[in-house]
Amino acid sequence: MVRLCCRTMTSGFWVVARTKAQREHWAAENVARQGFEFYLPLTASTRPRRLSKASPKPECLFPRYLFVWTLGPWRSLLSTFGVTGLVMQGERPAILPEKAVEQLLGRTGPDGTVQLPKASLERFAPGDEVRVNAGTFSGMRGVYQHHDQGDRARILLDFLGRKTRVLVGEDHLEPIS
Repeated sequence: MVRLCCRTMTSGFWVVARTKAQREHWAAENVARQGFEFYLPLTASTRPRRLSKASPKPECLFPRYLFVWTLGPWRSLLSTFGVTGLVMQGERPAILPEKAVEQLLGRTGPDGTVQLPKASLERFAPGDEVRVNAGTFSGMRGVYQHHDQGDRARILLDFLGRKTRVLVGEDHLEPIS
């Protein structure tokens, strides 16, 4: 979701606003109502599809964050509905390099979502038996289900006599030969 219209003045800068949980779009609407331009990077959903035939809804690339272009005055953002604060550096907002936003915009596809690079081949296939080698579930055996957001994997553990879905770091798994 992008609302960049006439950024012809170069005296402005990007700041990062923290939003209420799952209210990024609402915060973006309210930021726009105040006359600010914004960028809310979206990406294709990584969640497994349900039985629904509807296409998955895009997700926020950076949940709870919104990039806002300001020409200087930024304090009104602090009282914007949906915004809980700004990422600060001392008493001033931290400035996001314009190049970072340009790179994200350059990766935006025709559907309006940021096209992330494809992960290298997954180490495990759904149904593979794995052992957790670190963390809370260290030493437990499970069945690999799928790669989740970030570097996490969803596995089924036989825990207390029943199958329990858990998320663990993909680097904490090893194959059972």
